[in-house]
Amino acid sequence: MRKFRIRTTRNRKGRMNSTITRKDLKGDAILIVAAFIFGSGLVSQKAGMDHLGPFAFTAIRFLIGAVILIPIAAIIRSRKPKEVLDAQLSIREMIPGGVISGVNILIGVITQQYGLPYTSVGKAGFICSLYVIMTPLVGMLFLHRKVSPRVLLAAVIAVAGFYVMSFANGLEALSRGDILMFLTAISLTGYVYTIDYFAGKAEASAFTCIQFLAVGACAIPLALIFERSTTLADVTACMWPLLYAGVIMCAMGYTLQMIGQETVESTRATILLSLESLFSMLSGMVFYHEHLMPKEYLGCLLIFIAVLIAETKKSTGEGKR
Repeated sequence: MRKFRIRTTRNRKGRMNSTITRKDLKGDAILIVAAFIFGSGLVSQKAGMDHLGPFAFTAIRFLIGAVILIPIAAIIRSRKPKEVLDAQLSIREMIPGGVISGVNILIGVITQQYGLPYTSVGKAGFICSLYVIMTPLVGMLFLHRKVSPRVLLAAVIAVAGFYVMSFANGLEALSRGDILMFLTAISLTGYVYTIDYFAGKAEASAFTCIQFLAVGACAIPLALIFERSTTLADVTACMWPLLYAGVIMCAMGYTLQMIGQETVESTRATILLSLESLFSMLSGMVFYHEHLMPKEYLGCLLIFIAVLIAETKKSTGEGKR
């Protein structure tokens, strides 16, 4: 991945000025659009539950995404130098990793799908974003990785935010949806480490296609076992949520994220993508007329601040590029 570049010049006092290039701004804009797509996509996922079961909806949307993304992946691979592709895993070698990642995605998406009817779209987005803080903490506890005091501070603020949001009116205020969204955040944490392992070894677009196909292939038999029979009328009634979740969220969203992260440094990219939680809340207000209690808004704000603290590196020293 290319590093984020900021041109520097010296002013009359000898201090450094930073100028963000047009290419940098373009990358930022692309990632903000991706964050909007992912955040607003929770609306389509919730709407899909009106006609299809969680497994059926997930299977169809990811297979749609795979079908759309396959030609895009083929074009991307055709433009890459042969020596670059030769240094990466072949399609056959990507399959085991893609299946593992796909199963991880399936677990996260299914817990999210089951939880959405029991919580608001806005709360769901903010609770799921806790994976940003949980990821380094899991690395510290199980992989013996160092964690900065900044991340520990973010974790404390995030826990406070989750408490205020989900226990606004006492223990009984904790909903089934909140718990399932927290499980989704745990699953996303595991997904981050899976992708981290394969990121430098596999070509991104092809690997994403394999993941999508794995999600669809695993979800279909589970839908047949655990859900009522899905009819063509059910699929037709759910067509718009499916198209948005499959074409816009899966195919377009993931593609824009890949394009944006090619020019935006990873920490900055994560901050921009964390806007997904804000967009999910706004989408819930617009489409479902959701309005949270003041304490719940405070909890959302604390979680959002925690995410920014966890991903914002110090201007000097740590994280210098």
